[in-house]
Amino acid sequence: MAKTALTLRKTGGTFVIDGLESPSGTLRFNRGMRTGTVTADGHALPIAATGRLRTRVTAGEDAILCLDGQGAFVPGNGAPVEWRTSPPRRGRYHATLVRGSDLIDFSLARSAGKSVRISVSGHWDELELIALAGSFALLSRRRGDTYLKMAIAGIVAGHGPR
Repeated sequence: MAKTALTLRKTGGTFVIDGLESPSGTLRFNRGMRTGTVTADGHALPIAATGRLRTRVTAGEDAILCLDGQGAFVPGNGAPVEWRTSPPRRGRYHATLVRGSDLIDFSLARSAGKSVRISVSGHWDELELIALAGSFALLSRRRGDTYLKMAIAGIVAGHGPR
């Protein structure tokens, strides 16, 4: 089984992947990190995180990729896939895309800043697109959690002693 280690890193206002032979894909966020544009194989696609906790990610006008639990699908052979996320622990975000014995692990640590580690085993069609979308999911979710923490802190501070 083929194993590949990739890293998504920020360069200026754009995220790029290191570890592929000829990376050309990019990820750009719009304000608030809930939407953006992913470019893979010369095609720019809109990407969005939806749901209260930004747990569902879709790419493309007609959703050619969806990361959403057991309802996930990615380009390729049509075999069922599952998007598994875990609650953040100590500032660390983790998710796994599973298809049979093939999997892609995504890891985002507070200490890594805006860098996502991606561990790939098995063969995946359009790996660059999938890696960018999974990384988008973790980065967007972390931003949403940050906004939520700030809102809660503001509410608590606003109800202090008078």
